[in-house]
Amino acid sequence: MSKEIPVACCHSAFTNEQRAEYKHIWTEIEKRRLGLTELANGFQYRFPGDSETLRLIQDWIGMERKCCPFLTFSVIASNEEEPILLQLTGSEEAKAFLRTEIQSNIDIITRVPPSS
Repeated sequence: MSKEIPVACCHSAFTNEQRAEYKHIWTEIEKRRLGLTELANGFQYRFPGDSETLRLIQDWIGMERKCCPFLTFSVIASNEEEPILLQLTGSEEAKAFLRTEIQSNIDIITRVPPSS
């Protein structure tokens, strides 16, 4: 039986350096996004099929899993001529989270706190 994971973004999952890296990766991914489709249990992003985009998506998933462990990430990739599909899915609550809060949470994660 799998443990129920609450739908909440853990903003403290990253160090300041990781926040900067996350912001860089997210910015690069967003520049490359070709489309967004709503699924029954989440959303599917479409990206170019090149190797660099695939690497960025993999890096982003590696980081995103730390702050949003309630999401399921699926990557569909074939040859470089075909688009890469990234599916973010989960419960109904997770889908609602994706719809209304993910951008604000990304903004919080990528904000570099002031130096002390």
